[in-house]
Amino acid sequence: MLMARDTARDEAQKLHRKWLKHQAFMAELARNKEWLAKIEQEGEELIQEKPELRPVVQQKLEEIRECWSDLERTTKAKARQLFENNKPEPAVKSYSDLDSQLSHLERQPPQLE
Repeated sequence: MLMARDTARDEAQKLHRKWLKHQAFMAELARNKEWLAKIEQEGEELIQEKPELRPVVQQKLEEIRECWSDLERTTKAKARQLFENNKPEPAVKSYSDLDSQLSHLERQPPQLE
């Protein structure tokens, strides 16, 4: 029983560390969003200075926006997954579940050590 508790605690700690690490990553993403705005602004300035580069610059800016959107979407999905995994599961869902578990245990032969 003690070993099972240690394993459960270790798993919970592991999940919590992953959650904290992911939160730090999300904070870093938020800080770096300024860079995206700066890149877009510089791209627009380049188009103004050199209109002949418009197609190439616009394509690259669109690729950057798509990559950033994918990164944000993936990061949010991972956060949801970690949050769901980090929720403690209820020990007993209902009295009928508890009753069926007790009945099952009563039917098993006793284990001798």
